[in-house]
Amino acid sequence: MTIAIKSLADGQLASSKGTIYTAPTAKQAIIKKITLVNTNTSAEAVNLYFKASGGTSRRIIPKDLTLGIGYLLVMDDEQTLEAADIIEADTTTASKVDFVVTGVENS
Repeated sequence: MTIAIKSLADGQLASSKGTIYTAPTAKQAIIKKITLVNTNTSAEAVNLYFKASGGTSRRIIPKDLTLGIGYLLVMDDEQTLEAADIIEADTTTASKVDFVVTGVENS
């Protein structure tokens, strides 16, 4: 088994819950860090979820965590994902919170 350390995903959060990372089929992944940055001129409420393949979304940070103007959140609690597990997120205003997901995948 080969382990690849890399940036797994990046982009901007939507205003409704959506997938920001999916573990590849037939692989496992470890999320090492999720970084969120508020680029808006007002505070944003953010949510992060873990969803096992075919399962139910479960919160991995407090509900509607407030991210102040220009603030960042670094979630560095490791999350282990099996094939097709996902990380989901949302925020108050679409395209105002940048995200980067880093970790490792087996290949």
